[in-house]
Amino acid sequence: MGREESENHVLSNRKTMSTKNQLFLRCRPGDWIVKPEEGKHYKVDLDLHVYDGLGNLLPAFDLMCGAIYSDVQSAEGSGATALEEIRQIESGESAYIESDGNAWVTHITPDKVWFEGLYSQGEGGEVSFAQYKLAVQTYVRFLADPEHKPIEVEFPN
Repeated sequence: MGREESENHVLSNRKTMSTKNQLFLRCRPGDWIVKPEEGKHYKVDLDLHVYDGLGNLLPAFDLMCGAIYSDVQSAEGSGATALEEIRQIESGESAYIESDGNAWVTHITPDKVWFEGLYSQGEGGEVSFAQYKLAVQTYVRFLADPEHKPIEVEFPN
């Protein structure tokens, strides 16, 4: 079974066992992203998105995914930095971190995280700290895998 067939099999099985209210974070090698409601159709090298249990892309998490995708390029460098910032917030060492990346400023607090694009990509996209932490940890794990095997994890709602 090829990679695409395997991904479709997992997605098909998940759809029969999931509800629309369940959320999933998916990291995978590049794919075509289609957003018909916005007239967008584009190719990405690495993919990080949140989907509902029926496989629908959830735009509410686009800023978070875009910020992580753009500013975390490797597990060792920027990925390690993002994980260290998360550790500092969790340990109480910092109550607020303004993380300035290549394309985004990420505002991190113990309760929430929000994003500000440096090049007019938008701002806002507030998520919980737990959602951000899981997304960063999962994406760093994905980047650390030299084969970039797809990862899908249940995502807190």
